[in-house]
Amino acid sequence: MNTCFIYCRKSSEDKDRQILSLDDQERTCKELAKDKGFAVIGIYKESKSAKRPDRRPEFKAMVERVSKGEVKHIFCWKADRLCRNAKEGGTLIDHVDYNGMLIVTPTMDYDRNNSTFLFIEFGMATKFSKDLSDNVKRGMNTKVQNGWRPGNAPLGYLNDYFKPKGQKEVLVDTERFDLCRKWWDLMLTGDETVISSLEKITLLGLRSRRRVGRPVSITESFRFFRNVFYTGMFDYAGERYEGKHQPMITLDEYQRVQDIIDGRKRVFTQHNNFYFMKILKCGECGAAITAEKKTKHYKGGTSQTFIYARCTKKKGPCHQPYLNGIEVEKQVREFVASLEIRPAFVEWVKNNLRRRNEREFAFERTQKGKQTKRLDTILVEKKSLYGMKIDGMITEEEYQKEKTRLLTEEKQTKKSIETDGLASWTKSMEETLNFAANVTKIFNVDDIEVKRMVLRILGSDLVLKDRLVRIDGKKAFIYLKKIENEYDDEKGRLGPEKGSINGDKGSLSKNNSDMERAKGIEPSSYPWEGYILPVYYARYKGFPCVGFPF
Repeated sequence: MNTCFIYCRKSSEDKDRQILSLDDQERTCKELAKDKGFAVIGIYKESKSAKRPDRRPEFKAMVERVSKGEVKHIFCWKADRLCRNAKEGGTLIDHVDYNGMLIVTPTMDYDRNNSTFLFIEFGMATKFSKDLSDNVKRGMNTKVQNGWRPGNAPLGYLNDYFKPKGQKEVLVDTERFDLCRKWWDLMLTGDETVISSLEKITLLGLRSRRRVGRPVSITESFRFFRNVFYTGMFDYAGERYEGKHQPMITLDEYQRVQDIIDGRKRVFTQHNNFYFMKILKCGECGAAITAEKKTKHYKGGTSQTFIYARCTKKKGPCHQPYLNGIEVEKQVREFVASLEIRPAFVEWVKNNLRRRNEREFAFERTQKGKQTKRLDTILVEKKSLYGMKIDGMITEEEYQKEKTRLLTEEKQTKKSIETDGLASWTKSMEETLNFAANVTKIFNVDDIEVKRMVLRILGSDLVLKDRLVRIDGKKAFIYLKKIENEYDDEKGRLGPEKGSINGDKGSLSKNNSDMERAKGIEPSSYPWEGYILPVYYARYKGFPCVGFPF
C-alpha cells in the first residue's frame, strides 16, 4: 500500500474565517487518503505563519523525511497550507519535478506534469501575504499619524470596537481609570514601592482587564509604571508620537515615578508611624524625630501606653529630652489654629481677587503669542530634522533623540497655551483661602498622611528642641492672618458697617477698593506665587486642598 504524510496548518494571523481548523483539515485529509488507498504514516500540524521561510519546525521535519525518500506523497487541504514564500515553495516544486513527489488536495493532484499550477498557487499565496502585510502596515501608520496607538489599550483604557478600521479610538475605562490614577498617586508619595503600592491598590478594588477578576500581576505592574502612554504620548516602531487619548498623569509625574523605581529616590519604610515622624527634626543635632511607646503596668492588672517623641541620635550625641506625645499634639494644634482665618474674611478677599488687572491679561496674551510662534518653529524644525535623516546627515539614533525632545517640548508648549493662567491663578487663590478657613477641620481628620500634609503646607523647618515644637509658618498664611488682623482692627469686626448693606453700591465698592489698596490685596503682590504643593496624596484622599500653590 502507498504511504503518505498529512500536513495541516492554520496561522494565528489568518483572518479568513473560511479556513478550516486543524482538526477539520486532518479529518478531510484522512478521508481523502482512505478513498485513494494511501496509508498515513505521519501527521504534521502547527499554528504558524508561512510568510517567512525556516520558521515552522513541523514543516521542516516533514520535508527532511521526504528528502530522505521515506514518503513521496503529501496530503493537505489546500496547496497554500504548505507555504506562502518563494524559498519553501521552490523546495517543494523541486521535489515534485525531480524526485517524483505527489501533492494531493481535495480539488487537485500536483505532479511533474502540472507542477506549473503549484507555481501559480504558491505565487498567489505569497502575493496575498505581501498585500495583506502592506495593507495592515498602511492602516497602522495612518492610525499612528492620527494620534491613536495601534494594539490593545493598556490598563485604565479601552479600545473602541465600533468605529471603522483606521478610525478606532482609545477610550477611558470608567471602571478602572480613577483607580489607576490613585495608583500613580500612591507611588508619587515616595513612601511606596511598586509591590507595596500594588497591594494597596488591589485592596481598593483594582483588577486586571486581561485576567478578568484577578489582581494585577507584578509583571503587569512594572509595565504599567514604565508606559509613557499615560502621559498622553505613545511609542510605536521605535518612535514617540503625540496621542489624542486622555492623559492620566503629567510628564513630570511620570519622571518622578521613574526616579523612584530606578532608585534615584529612596523609599523609606518605618514600623512606627505617628504623624509627627518624617516631618519633625531635632533642633540640636538635626536628626529625625521618632516615636517610642512606653507601657506602664499597674498592680491591679491594668496598663497604660504612653507615646513619646525623641531624637533618633543618628547624627551623634544629643542631649535633648523626651516629650510626651500629648504635649506635641497640643503644641501642633495651637500652631494650626493660629493660622486659621474666618469664613467672613475669606469672602471679602475673594471679592477683591475677582478684580482682574488688565496688565495681567496683556502679559498673558503676549506670552501665548510667543508660544504659538514657537510651535510654528518646532514644526519647521521637525520637517528639517526629517530631511536631514533622509539625506543621511544624521544617524537614526540622533534623529530619534532629537525627535523625542521636540515632541516633548511641543506637548508642554501646547499645554501651556491651552491653560488659562489667570483663571487658574484665581482658582488656586480661592482654594487656598478655603483651605486656610478649614485647616483645623482638615487636620482633625483621622489620617496620618493628611496631618503631615497639612503641616507641610502650613510651615517649614519643623523642629523639636527643649520640649518645644517650633514651626516657621509659610509666608502666605502669615500674610493672610496679618491682613485679617489689620482688617479687624480697622473695621472693629468683620462684616459691613451698620446701614451699609442698604447704602449706595458705589460707596461700598469704593470702600472695598480703598481697603484693597491699603492692604495690598492685588493679584501681582501675593507672596505665595511660585510655591509648589505636592498635591498627589491630597488628590488621592479627595480633600479640597488640590491645586493649592504651595
